[in-house]
Amino acid sequence: MKKIFIFFLITMVKIWAIELDFNTYSSNFTQLVKSKNSTLHYSGYFIISKDKAFWEYTTPNKKEIYIDKNRVVIIEHDLEQAIFSKLENIPNLKQIFKNAKPISENKLLAKYEKVNYTIILDQDKIQSISYKDEFENDVTITLSNQIKNPKINPKIFEFKIPKNYDIVQ
Repeated sequence: MKKIFIFFLITMVKIWAIELDFNTYSSNFTQLVKSKNSTLHYSGYFIISKDKAFWEYTTPNKKEIYIDKNRVVIIEHDLEQAIFSKLENIPNLKQIFKNAKPISENKLLAKYEKVNYTIILDQDKIQSISYKDEFENDVTITLSNQIKNPKINPKIFEFKIPKNYDIVQ
């Protein structure tokens, strides 16, 4: 499941960095992951700049994710741990969006490395992205309350690990 979170986070950061002209961007999101036997719902919000990102999952569990260049820090409050990892094997999202073809007025289909990404637009904003992950789960990310170039405090990108949390690298 962590691969799904990381892939989506990378995806969203790269999408805005490549496709939209912005200095900062924020949005609420819901993430729906459907498998053959279950459906998981996640929600939260994110704030991104050209080179950093902060994501907070608010449901079903509180989780904070900080992305800075090639490093990801995930603070799992329920597990009382902080996970440090490097971003590797990032899909070439510039190529994904370059190859996206309109299939209707507000719908694009992008094919990349045997994965189909369906992108739904609402005027000049991405409304949702759907794809089937490597575990055959159907993943849909829906965005709401998008704000282009909000004024943000740069300290939002600084993680704070509680002293009693385990560090995992």
